[in-house]
Amino acid sequence: MKYIVTKKEMQAIDAYAVDKVGIPAAVLMERAALQIAAEVERLNPTGGRILIVVEGGNNGGDGLALARILLGKGYMVDVYYIAGFTRITKQFQLQKEIMFNMGVRLRKAIPNKDYSVIVDGIFGVGLSRPVDGPQKKAIETLNQMSGVKIAIDIPSGIDATTGDILGIAFKADYTVTFGLKKLGMFFSDGIDYCGKIICKDIGLPEQAVKAVKPKIYAYDKTDLDKLPKRIDNSNKGTYGKVAVIAGSKNMSGAAFLCSKAAYSTGVGLVKIYTHESNRMILQSQLPEAIMMTYNDYEGALSCIEDAMKWATVIVVGPGLGVDSTSERMLYELLMNTEVPLVLDADALNILSNNIDLLETSSAPVIMTPHMMEMSRLIQKKVSAITKDRFSIAKQFAKKMGITLVLKDAKSIVTNGGEQTYMSLAGNNGMSTGGSGDVLAGIIAGMLAGGLSLTDAAMLGTYIHCLAGDVAAERKGKYAMLASDIIAGIGEVMRDE
Repeated sequence: MKYIVTKKEMQAIDAYAVDKVGIPAAVLMERAALQIAAEVERLNPTGGRILIVVEGGNNGGDGLALARILLGKGYMVDVYYIAGFTRITKQFQLQKEIMFNMGVRLRKAIPNKDYSVIVDGIFGVGLSRPVDGPQKKAIETLNQMSGVKIAIDIPSGIDATTGDILGIAFKADYTVTFGLKKLGMFFSDGIDYCGKIICKDIGLPEQAVKAVKPKIYAYDKTDLDKLPKRIDNSNKGTYGKVAVIAGSKNMSGAAFLCSKAAYSTGVGLVKIYTHESNRMILQSQLPEAIMMTYNDYEGALSCIEDAMKWATVIVVGPGLGVDSTSERMLYELLMNTEVPLVLDADALNILSNNIDLLETSSAPVIMTPHMMEMSRLIQKKVSAITKDRFSIAKQFAKKMGITLVLKDAKSIVTNGGEQTYMSLAGNNGMSTGGSGDVLAGIIAGMLAGGLSLTDAAMLGTYIHCLAGDVAAERKGKYAMLASDIIAGIGEVMRDE
């Protein structure tokens, strides 16, 4: 597990390390500069000329320390000091004096030269106002120049919490950040302006992080040890039974993807409840699945009754439709079952007009809306949700007594508690039809394996994203399909 921090949280961690633990700020700055220098060397093995642009804050101090280290290694380095701040920090002044003592002249304008590497050390995570004046002009010029562009800690002009551009922002190919990744790197413009994010350890003590208690965290591959355990003395009934209530007339695809994804996570049995028209194609595509079908209202209710008796987990919604029959099916489930429910797709669309069903239900529920579905559920514009996704998701989950998976480029999971899970894995190739059906099946598989609602939602979301990364590696982001994500599940969950 690793934390992702807001601007204020990162500043508090830095302050704790310096003021409470007693690590000198100059030591942290030197470590940061050494880490950036290592990346510059890796990205510039031929030793081309380097431009470092700084302002008078601590981010600029990192840039000056970097320049000193690179000069000591024999690199050709130009440093442009914008000098637009009325006040400079103590750490910047210290680094500036060292440069002066070394006889290094700071440039008063960007030299008209070609550079292999351009380093942005203008603003750090503390920026909270729109960029203007000489800093804005400098960033405009840098963005037009060629060469590999590296941002120190975060691209100048990107809000470290929201990812929004504050007037203008440096467009980086790489961002070398320190200690912890910042929330704004993964949302709004930040996700595109940071380029590849490289997080480096500079010795921030663990007790500083614990003292601040960041509210957002992510999984890494060590968290795969949370997977449901398998035992030798077992049979197909040992690993749960997932009912997939999906697929209206001639709409078999979502039911197939969800069911196959559930099977791919190790579920013992999957039973598909779907319209009769889907029987033949589903039986040919997924012969491992059991099936019960309906072609009228009474048959649909019989399916619901059977599912509640048979299953240990129920997924409802993929491709189900929003007619009166599907509405009654969902009503019966919410009012009568004690089996954990994963509500996806059309189940969410039905609830958007009947949200009181959820409020009166006592069923254990995981909901998996994407942004537009969430917009319909809470009657707010997507733009409003995007700007305040964490608090909105938390409040909704708490009010409804559910676990919420809010799907987006970076999905989040909350049960209304203090901390929120966010997935850092995944890629834009997963923006393809059926990807959400696969996620619902994976989460159901985690529930069938015995995980709690929240653990199943978090681990299921993580596995889904990792499997998407496997698919992108194999097929490419343009060509990958939802079925390719399913194919990646086995590699993610492979026994070592």
